Amino acid sequence: MSNIFKIIKSKSNIFLLALMLELLHLSIWLDFGSLLSKSLMLVHFGLFLIWQPIWKSDERLRLDYGILFITLTFLTVYWLNLWLLFTWLVLLIGFVSGRVITIRSERAIFLIVVIFLVSQLFMACTTMLANTETGFEGIFKIVLPILPVIILFLPTVTQGPNTQYPVDLLHAINTSMLASLVSMGSLLNMYLSNTTYIVALIQVSVAIGLCIIFISWLLTSQSRYSEFTQLWSNSLLNIGTPFELWLTELSIHAEKQETANTFLEAAMQELANFEWISGVSWSTKTSKGTIGEINTYELNLKDHELHVKLYTYGATGGALQLHCQLLIKLVCNLYIGKIREKELTKQTHLKAIYETGARITHDIKNLLQSLHAITSVLLIDSSDADKAVTQDLLKRQLPTLTQRLQLALDKLQSPIDTENKLIYLKDWWQDIQSRNEDSYITFESDINGDPLIPVDLFDSVFDNLKENFQSKLKSESNITAKTSLLCNDKSISLKFSDNGKAIPENISKVILFEPLDSDNGLGIGLYQAALQAQSVGYELILNKNQDGNVCFEMTNINNNLR
Repeated sequence: MSNIFKIIKSKSNIFLLALMLELLHLSIWLDFGSLLSKSLMLVHFGLFLIWQPIWKSDERLRLDYGILFITLTFLTVYWLNLWLLFTWLVLLIGFVSGRVITIRSERAIFLIVVIFLVSQLFMACTTMLANTETGFEGIFKIVLPILPVIILFLPTVTQGPNTQYPVDLLHAINTSMLASLVSMGSLLNMYLSNTTYIVALIQVSVAIGLCIIFISWLLTSQSRYSEFTQLWSNSLLNIGTPFELWLTELSIHAEKQETANTFLEAAMQELANFEWISGVSWSTKTSKGTIGEINTYELNLKDHELHVKLYTYGATGGALQLHCQLLIKLVCNLYIGKIREKELTKQTHLKAIYETGARITHDIKNLLQSLHAITSVLLIDSSDADKAVTQDLLKRQLPTLTQRLQLALDKLQSPIDTENKLIYLKDWWQDIQSRNEDSYITFESDINGDPLIPVDLFDSVFDNLKENFQSKLKSESNITAKTSLLCNDKSISLKFSDNGKAIPENISKVILFEPLDSDNGLGIGLYQAALQAQSVGYELILNKNQDGNVCFEMTNINNNLR
């Protein structure tokens, strides 16, 4: 007994359904129409009100709905007859079969419930309407009450007594109409062919089943008659408007209109052009407007932040309302897409500004380091010979620093033009050697030809690699670096290597692909240089990474050299 109570407590909603079905069975089979039958039917209606799949559990029931339901319940019980029972069974079949099943374990439960209700309709209610007997009444009277008990022991999730059952209205109506058709068709076939009810029921069920199978096959892509499938799809989509034409016009406006508000206005104009719409008004957070004539027939539609009112020449039916909701949802999705496109454009612009600023900041940082080194040399007291060397150093370095500062200023004023500035490879190579004669970097080259190169890219890559090497010198003494340049008719290869320790694996994997916070200089500089190289047809990679041989290499991706 305790196990039974545990099952009831964990499956209260299923228990209500099972008890409701048991009372329905008793009301039908225990002297239908008697006072006892009507009492059981009244309790059955009460349990249905608790189990009902129409209203949400947290929804307040309106007083007029409550009075109407109670009145209809008492009138039905008072004048209870077979036709009212027939109508109620058809409605219950629709409620149960239209249940949207989201949990797989519930499928078997509601299949058993549908079998129970259909059996009550065909074997009890319809036979009593026809005043005939099948000879199986005793079997169904005993077997049918077992089905509601079975569903109590089937696996399901724990649900409260007021759990709402979402119902697919179209599916419910189709199932109810099909059950009514089979029932009435069986009676008609029985009288016309002068046969027994069971035989008539089997004949009608087989005929309707074959007809449904044939229609299903006819509307699938496997049949040779694809025209029927297209006709069926068009009939579903083109309710009041040619759907394909609407999509075409909407996509054209989405491409032509630059802003979301102008697109929305154009889309509303297309809606107002429909023959059955007299006017359209809409409102969003940033715009609102009205097109056409305001009529008494109004249809309010809302999707996200878009609120639309359609004014029609007559009352709109349920199918047309669903179709209008689909149209507005399409407009809203494209409207939101235009807004996101604008935001993405802004973000792209800000990203370009950020990347340009980051490169310029890095260039200025390198220039400040060079100025700091020159300033340190000037502050040191030295002999006349050393002063001559210092003066020669200033003559070489200051013009170069001036040019680089001017280039940084040009980037701020016109970043696109300066990034594409080209110079000859040999000129750049001589300039880079003259600027680094006193450093720990050695240079070697094998240059065949003198192509044009983007000076900003080559300067940026070399300066960043040089800065990283100088950071290494602070922690690793007695290490050297080598810069090699190889050039032929098809390719350029700039390598920068040192004999220091290898870059840690967690850094080497991301150093050229994303910004990296680091105290030793490895970070955004090389990331920006790699992006800049990619944008002008070059590629910067970490060629080797091992102790004693750390090598970065930049090469041109294509074979076109100027």
